[in-house]
Amino acid sequence: MSSAISPRSARSDAGIDRRSLMAGTAAGLLAAGLPRSAAAEAPPDLAGLVARVTEGAVPERARITLDIPALAENGNAVDTRIRIESPMTQADHVRWIHLIAEKNPFPDMARFHLGPRAGRADVSTTLRIAQSQKVAAVAALSDGRFLLAEADIVVTLSACIDGG
Repeated sequence: MSSAISPRSARSDAGIDRRSLMAGTAAGLLAAGLPRSAAAEAPPDLAGLVARVTEGAVPERARITLDIPALAENGNAVDTRIRIESPMTQADHVRWIHLIAEKNPFPDMARFHLGPRAGRADVSTTLRIAQSQKVAAVAALSDGRFLLAEADIVVTLSACIDGG
C-alpha cells in the first residue's frame, strides 16, 4: 500500500484544487481584458455635466459671454474668454466660473474662483480641446443662481488624445 496522495485527492480544506483555482484566475484575467460595452464607455452628455456642476439647478442663458473660436486648427492651444455682466459688489457678484468640454478625457477643464474684490468677471485662458465638440461655461452667482453659455468648436488637429 502506497502512502502517496494522488493529484485528484489533493484538495484544500475549502474544497478547491489547484486546477480550479488556475482556471478561475485565468477567466478573471480574460474578463478584465475584454473591451467594455459601448454604453459603459459613453461620456456623459453636456446637460448632465452642467447639472452636476449646478447641483441640479437650471442655469439662465443670459449675462454671460463665452468667446471661443468656432474653428481651431490645433486643439492644443485654444484661446478662450468668459465675460459676465455683474456689478461685482459684496451683495451681487460672481463666485466662480466653471469650464466644461463634454468630449474631453477630463470634461471639467477649469474653475476660476472670483469675488467682489475681483472688480470684474472677465477671465481669459488657453484650453486643450480633444476633438470637435460643445464647450460650456457655467457661472455661480452670489445669490445662488447660475448662468450658462455654450459654444460649438470644430478642431482639425486633436489634443488630449493618447497616441498609444
